Formats: sequence, structure tokens, C-alpha cells
Amino acid sequence: MSKKLIHYLVFIAFLALIFTSGCTDPTRLVGPAGSSADRTITDSSGRTVIIPSEVSRVVCSSGGTCVRYLVYMDAADKVAAVESGEQYNATAGDNRAYVIANPQFAELPATGSSRGVEVNLEQIMVIAPQMIFAMGSTTNQSSEAFSSADAMQAKTGIPVVMIGSGSFQDDDSKAQLYASFRLLGDILGKEERAEKLIAYTEAILADLDRRTNDIPESEQKTAFIGGLSHGGAHGFMSTQSEYMPFIWNHVKNVAAGSGVQNADFSKESLIYTDPEFIFIDAGTLGVTDEIGGFEDIKSPVFADLSAVRNGNVYATLPYTSRSTNLETQLVDAYYVGKIVYPDRFADIDPKVKADEIYLMFVGEPVFDRLNANCDNLAFEKVPLNRG
Repeated sequence: MSKKLIHYLVFIAFLALIFTSGCTDPTRLVGPAGSSADRTITDSSGRTVIIPSEVSRVVCSSGGTCVRYLVYMDAADKVAAVESGEQYNATAGDNRAYVIANPQFAELPATGSSRGVEVNLEQIMVIAPQMIFAMGSTTNQSSEAFSSADAMQAKTGIPVVMIGSGSFQDDDSKAQLYASFRLLGDILGKEERAEKLIAYTEAILADLDRRTNDIPESEQKTAFIGGLSHGGAHGFMSTQSEYMPFIWNHVKNVAAGSGVQNADFSKESLIYTDPEFIFIDAGTLGVTDEIGGFEDIKSPVFADLSAVRNGNVYATLPYTSRSTNLETQLVDAYYVGKIVYPDRFADIDPKVKADEIYLMFVGEPVFDRLNANCDNLAFEKVPLNRG
């Protein structure tokens, strides 16, 4: 056999080895044409994923938290498509700051219906993003969630990265939230943005705490939050036992310890506990199958409540639309503090503070637009006269 033939056969064998390796490694994914190089990251669930070094086109496997966090990262321009539920319709009274600040989402292709029920993988493949983000809680990751991400990646040939949702609810959830911000910052080339947002959030939480943390428990005011949304709009008795704007401001929640988290508190319990202040989440305006909170509070049943008799009933912005809108949760906290402990918040104009927070999180001062979608009721006393 000639040396020339031997060299040719060795070359063919080498090529075959390369192509075979590329086909049999399930984690090896090549980015779309134009990507420079790949790198390996570990996502929030511990999965190892190969992604493009430079990412400019992404989609989410579901809306809500995922798109919201991309906006927080100042990466809305990298969103290549959204669920139909993220396409803002001014007539629908949308109360999500990240959507109102990004009307261009309405012009993007849709990846599926609202709430991620029917994410269309074929449509995502046509859109050809470089990456797909999937959201979830890293404290409750199931094998089903892992297999779903892996199956989506295998079917589309597009890297799928799982991101922990996190929250402000406790220290572990907050740590998960910040880890997700940093992971997104790393992936999207927004490391400085992630650190800036984390530092700002920590400063806000520290500011809220320092204003009220020295109030003796015996002097802390009592309050109730009604009309909270969860899985849609609800009536007046819909509440939370762990309502963060109360916790941050050292306000005693009359529903605390009741085991009521995103559920109804009884009218009898509210009358018995008789809070000094009542707040109503403006999300209750969207109720269609029961009496909304702003009407129910006018019922003679509640006429003798101290908060009603003293006119201490106020409206907050809704922050639980498509999961928790973290920026509005902070915005509401300043309003609650201003109302319950006005001397501790004498330097704060809640509406001005709101737009400072919105500017940081979503890039636009959107308080007035949000409030307009709440019939301009937010951050005002609730009218208690009937008719």
C-alpha cells in the first residue's frame, strides 16, 4: 500500500472520529451561524450546558418571570420572541411594569399562548434563537423538570438553560434570586448590570429596615392586605399571611400565623382582629366572578372596623401578575411605610420613589401608566361612601 493511500485513509478516519464524537455527545450544541465560539456554564439546576460565548437572541420557554428578569438585566433587546401574554394590550389594564416599559414586545413573534401552556417548539426553531431560558425554583427541581429541559434541548438543537426564580420571601429565596441575576449577567454579558441591581436592591431593603426596626413590638401597627391576586384577580378577602411590605416595615399582619398564603381570610377573623389599617391591592379590579375589594369594603359588614371608621383604607399597586413583580413589591413597601409610620418616612414621596425603583428595574418611570391601568386608585385613600 502506498504512503499516499495510507495518509488518505488516516485523514478519512480522523474526520469520521470528529463527526461521530459531535453526534454522540448530547450536550454538544453549536450556536447559530455567526456565533464566535462556545463555552460551558452550569445552570441553576446544576445542568452543564454549552452556550455561545456571545448571546444576542434568546427566548423563554414560558413568560412572566423569565422575560421580567431579562428586562431587569437590561437585555430586552436580546428577546427574539415572547408568549402572547407578554404582548401588551393597553385596553387590558396591564399592571406589569416590565411589559408596559417594553411595548415593542407586541411586535415580536409569539412562541405560544399566555402562561406557557402551549409553547410552540416548532415556532421557536423557526425563530432560531441562540438560547432558550426555562424558569423554576431550584429548591424544588424535579426529574421531570430536568427531563423537560433536556427534551426541549434535544428536540430543538438549541441550548436550554434553567434559571431559578428566587424571591424576597426569605434568605434562601433571595440568595437564589441573586444567583440567578448573576447567572443571567454572565450569560448575557451583563455582569456589571447584575451587580448594580443586586446592590441597589440590598440598599432598598436595608433602608426599609433601618426606618422601622427599632419600633417596639408593642407599638407596631396592625394591618390587613386584601384583594391580592393569585392565579388571577380575587375579591377583598384574598390575602397573604407573609406579606413582605408589612414584614419589611415591621407592621403586624392580622392574617399572620393563620396559614393563609395566597388564599382567603375569613370575614369573621378580620372583624375579630380589627386592624388599624387596611390596604386593598388594585388587582381586585380585574375580578369578574365575585364582588371586587373596592366594593366589598363598603359593605355594612365592615362598617365598624377601626380602619373603616377612621378612614384608614388605602390602595396599593398589584404586584402578583404572572408571578411576583419584584420592583412593584418594593414600591408598595414604601407606600405602606409612608401610611403606617409617616414620621419614619417623612422624606419619602411614594410616587417619586416608585419611579426611581421602576427606572432602576425596568428602565422607565412607569408609575403613572401603571396607575392609569388601575383607575388611578393606587396610593390613595379608598372611597368608602356607597353609590
